[in-house]
Amino acid sequence: MSKGFRNADSTQDMSEKATADQINAILERDRLQAAEAEERRAHGGYGICETCGKPIGEERMAALPTATRCMRCQSEWEQANRP
Repeated sequence: MSKGFRNADSTQDMSEKATADQINAILERDRLQAAEAEERRAHGGYGICETCGKPIGEERMAALPTATRCMRCQSEWEQANRP
């Protein structure tokens, strides 16, 4: 094996850890979004976009009850926050 190259097991471990870290980050983001939606529900802001203040569409709320942004604002947020 040449210097500078990892063995297959080490590379697989690193890949699995990176995947697990990404999954955990997504789950944490979803947990935080659900908690925020619950807080908004308790204070009368449920179903209202946190960014633009307009109602979140019924179809989006049915598909994703924890949504805190309308489709347009969520799309813009995701574009701005890409890693």
